[in-house]
Amino acid sequence: MAITIENEPGDIAPVYSDLTYTLSSTNSGQTNFKFVAVVKNAAGTTLAKLKAPVYAGTSYGVFNLTRILQNYVTFDFTQATLHPGKCTNSFIAYSVEFGEEYGGTEYLNLTSDTGKYAWNGLFSKWDSELISDYQINTFPSTSVKFLTTIRRRRVTREQYDYLYFLRGGGGIPDRIEVVAYNAAGSTTTSQIKQTFITSAKDEYLLRVAAGVANLNQIAAANLYSGTAGSIVPVGTVYYTIQAKYITDAGTEAYRFDIVEECSKYSHRVLYFLNRLGGFETLRCSMLNRDVYSVERKQLKRNTYGFTGTAYGRDTAAHGIASYATTKSRKVILNTDFLNDLEWQWVDELISSPVVYLDGNIPVNITNTQVEVFDLNDGPQQLRIEVEFTEPEILQNI
Repeated sequence: MAITIENEPGDIAPVYSDLTYTLSSTNSGQTNFKFVAVVKNAAGTTLAKLKAPVYAGTSYGVFNLTRILQNYVTFDFTQATLHPGKCTNSFIAYSVEFGEEYGGTEYLNLTSDTGKYAWNGLFSKWDSELISDYQINTFPSTSVKFLTTIRRRRVTREQYDYLYFLRGGGGIPDRIEVVAYNAAGSTTTSQIKQTFITSAKDEYLLRVAAGVANLNQIAAANLYSGTAGSIVPVGTVYYTIQAKYITDAGTEAYRFDIVEECSKYSHRVLYFLNRLGGFETLRCSMLNRDVYSVERKQLKRNTYGFTGTAYGRDTAAHGIASYATTKSRKVILNTDFLNDLEWQWVDELISSPVVYLDGNIPVNITNTQVEVFDLNDGPQQLRIEVEFTEPEILQNI
């Protein structure tokens, strides 16, 4: 008996895209034949045991593991992200043992595939995306992208932001370089230490500070060069962030433009999980309003009783009383005018399953659609409605 793995997912792959194995067997013609797949995590614990008959019209078996493995990844986010950190909740290392069943007997682990890794990303069904677009493998290279679909961002000096990246087995950057440019074109270069340089699987997906606010909080002990508190100095017009090994580039030089918005409204920021598994931010610096809705359950109470020997109505008692009251809160937000790049990117915000308001308040976006504008439409703003995920339970009487 022999089973052959005909096709398999890449060693590193996005878990929300198809993770498909195609198998063949010398016994596929046996009566009631089934292929068997046993999925295990890095510790060898069985996550699932699957069986599949021969695919109709062929002699092959097919297993798609995406729905199984999705259950074992979440996300990694803290507003105070500074120097590079591991994303231990955002990936799973797994292996698969393949066998077969016929004649009422299972024959397990006839062949296996080990050393696999899936992270909480999703490749577009409509665009051509490859793991090589995002995984650092060789130096020098400036074509590898950070885990975001927008290639340039705008931030204020008070704004936190982030970049996530895939560090490959053959490409291990040891620093993150930040180059700040002022209006005259002069530069200030800082290098942040990247200490996750082993081949351990849990070091493949990393995140680093990318906003002015969190970059300037990085301590001197975490820098190879540069001045703590002034990685992005006052007077900086824009800056770039790039993963490097000593002097060799490993990624694109990702650009952040600094904008100073003058607004009479309070500044709010949404932090959201993008489809590639990283968190990004969107400023909402124009009019924002809180909207409250209340749900009450009520009953009719007896307002009559004795006061001493006198019987009558208690005028201070509630005849109709609320015994269960909950208050829900929404916030209506408005951005400043978005540029063309940002309009092509806001669909990821609207569809994001994980969103925080101001970095620490979990909310859900209630918009169900977004109309995308471009330069030909003139300046346009985006209106976003978010709802707090927990209602408040008020006093009962």
